Amino acid sequence: MKDAHVHQVKLLSDLVKMVQGDLTRPMRMKLMCMITMDAHSRDIIWKLFDEKVGNSEEFQWQSQLKVYWDDNKKDFVQRIADASFWYGYEYLGNGPRLVITPLTDRIYVTAT
Repeated sequence: MKDAHVHQVKLLSDLVKMVQGDLTRPMRMKLMCMITMDAHSRDIIWKLFDEKVGNSEEFQWQSQLKVYWDDNKKDFVQRIADASFWYGYEYLGNGPRLVITPLTDRIYVTAT
């Protein structure tokens, strides 16, 4: 988890560098949404590390929404707890106001 956290911080830093450049308004909005989501991922990875989550059977891992690429279907599948569903390229909300809170995480588990 510690290595994953270091990698996530690097990815987040790369996005921050990108957003500091000359961008169109729509591209800047997309990058800001990605920064919000990646910052949340960084925090979750650290939380899992801090709580010493050691395997994929633990509830702390199971309760996280995870996205995987399926080579056979050439599409993404999302998994949380015992639910699995294909990514529907759904609307992520109002970009400039996108926030992710602990309540958001609880809603993901409850909704699935």
